[in-house]
Amino acid sequence: MRSPTAIITYDTAPSHQWCWLPQWYSGGDSAYCLLAKFSRLNVLTIRETCEVFIKPNEKADNKFKIGHPHYPRVDLRLSTNLSIGRLSNILRLDPASLQSGFVDTLFSNAVRSSATYLKWCSTCANSGFHSAVYQLDFVHTCPLHKTSLLHRCRKCGSQLPYELHAPTGVTLFCCPQCRTDAAPALSTPKHGFAISDESAAVLASHVDLIRFADQLPTLIDKCRASVGSPYMPLLLSKPDNRQRALSFRHFVANVLTTVSVKGRRQAQLELSLLEPISTFIERPEMKNAHAIQPKKRRVAHSAVSIAKATDQKLADATAIYRVIRRHLWRHRVCGHRACARYAMRALWWDLDGEKTEAFCATALAFMRWRMQWEGRRVPARMLERPERAATPYGLLAWISRDAPIPSVYWSTKFETWLNKYILAAACFDSFRAWEQRCLRDEHNGKIAWSFRDHDHYARRHWACSGRGTSFEPGLLFLEPSIGSASEFCRSVPFDRAHFRRSRQIIDLLKR
Repeated sequence: MRSPTAIITYDTAPSHQWCWLPQWYSGGDSAYCLLAKFSRLNVLTIRETCEVFIKPNEKADNKFKIGHPHYPRVDLRLSTNLSIGRLSNILRLDPASLQSGFVDTLFSNAVRSSATYLKWCSTCANSGFHSAVYQLDFVHTCPLHKTSLLHRCRKCGSQLPYELHAPTGVTLFCCPQCRTDAAPALSTPKHGFAISDESAAVLASHVDLIRFADQLPTLIDKCRASVGSPYMPLLLSKPDNRQRALSFRHFVANVLTTVSVKGRRQAQLELSLLEPISTFIERPEMKNAHAIQPKKRRVAHSAVSIAKATDQKLADATAIYRVIRRHLWRHRVCGHRACARYAMRALWWDLDGEKTEAFCATALAFMRWRMQWEGRRVPARMLERPERAATPYGLLAWISRDAPIPSVYWSTKFETWLNKYILAAACFDSFRAWEQRCLRDEHNGKIAWSFRDHDHYARRHWACSGRGTSFEPGLLFLEPSIGSASEFCRSVPFDRAHFRRSRQIIDLLKR
C-alpha cells in the first residue's frame, strides 16, 4: 500500500479524482513532460501510468495471465499508441494543444533527425518543463537559458530512453541504471509547474522558426519547378534564432517570389559601406549552359585537396578583411585613432573575464572588432609586426561555421565572389554591433570583457540563386540592416580634451 505521506497535497485541490491544475501546463510541454508531471503528482508507477494512457497489446501471447495485460513500448516522439483523448479529458486540455508535444506533429520532416533518448535542460526540467524541440539532433542549446542540453545521466553516463514502457520500473526523468533523478523539483509540493509567459513566447517563436525551416525543402522545390530549372542552385543562410521567426519567413518569401518571376534578374541588396554587387555572370560562359541538367564541378575529396581549398579560402578572406579594416580605420575611427593606438599599447594582458572602466567608445569598438575577427585576446599583440605570421582564428571560424556550402554547379570564381561578399556584410554588421555595445558601455562607465560577446549578435539572412552564367545569373539577396539607428550610434566628436580623458582612464587600468 502506498504511504500517505508520499501523496502531494495543495491548498486548492482539484475537484476530480486526479491531482492536476491548469497552472502546471506551459502551452508547449512535450508528452514526456506531461506524463512525468502527472505520474509524479499522483504518485503513479510507470505501469500504472501505462494502464491509464496506453491501450493493451491485443496480440499479447497467452503466457500473460488474465489481469496482467502486455503494454507496448511507446515512442513518445510519435503520437501513436497513446490515448490523446483520455489524456485531454484527464488533464482538461485541448487535444490540438497536446499534439504540440510530439515531434512527428511539430516537425513532420525531421522525425528521423530526432533523438530516441531524452535531451533536456536541467533548469527547465526543475521548472517542470520540457519541449519536443529539444529532441531534434541539431538543437544543442536551450533557447530559454542558453545552456547546453544534457543527454546523459550526470552520475553514470547512461542515456534516458524517450519512451513509456511498463517493465522499466522507474519514473520518467529518472535514469534506468542508477535511478538518479534529473528533475528532483517535480517531487516537491508546488503550486506551479510551468514557465513564464515571456519564456513561452520566446519558445513559441523558436519552434515556429524551426518548423518553417523544416518546410524549406518543399518550398524550394516548388520555386525551382515554377522557374522550370529543377537543378538551379538555391542556397539560404541558416535562420538566426536571435531574431524573430517572422523576419526570416518574410525574407525567404520575398526571395522565392523574386526568383520565381521569370525574366526578373535583379537582386535586392543593401550594404551602406561597400559598393553593392547584385549579379554575377562568369565570362566566358560555361558550356551546356542551356542544358536541362548542367555539368557538375568535380569535387576533390583527398585530404591534401581539402587543405589547399581551405588555405585558399582563408587567403581570400584575409584579403577582403584587410581592405575592410583599412576602410574602417580611415573613415569610421578617424580622429579616434590616437585613442585606439594608445589603448592597444597599454593593454598588454589577456582581458577575457575582467571588468574595467570604459574609455573611448570608437577605439573600443575597433579594438574588440579586430579581436573578434583575428582571434586575439591581448590588444597589444595587434600592433606586432610582421602581422602575416599570426593566424586569424576569427576568419577561420567564419569559414568553418558561416561560409556558404558550395554547390557542385558553381564555378570556383562564383564561390569566391559569394564568400567575399557575405564576409564583407558580416564584418560591417559586426562593427555596427560593436559600436552600439561600446557606446552603451561608455555611457554606463564599465566594460565586461568577454571573448565570446559577438556570439550574441544578430546576423542578417542572405540567399543566393543561379549558377553564374548568362542563362542563369548568380543572384545575391541580403536582408536589410537589422534594427534602426539608436541614440548611442551617433558619432562621437574627437578633440584634445577627449583624448586626455581617454588616456587618463587607460593609465588607471592595471592588471
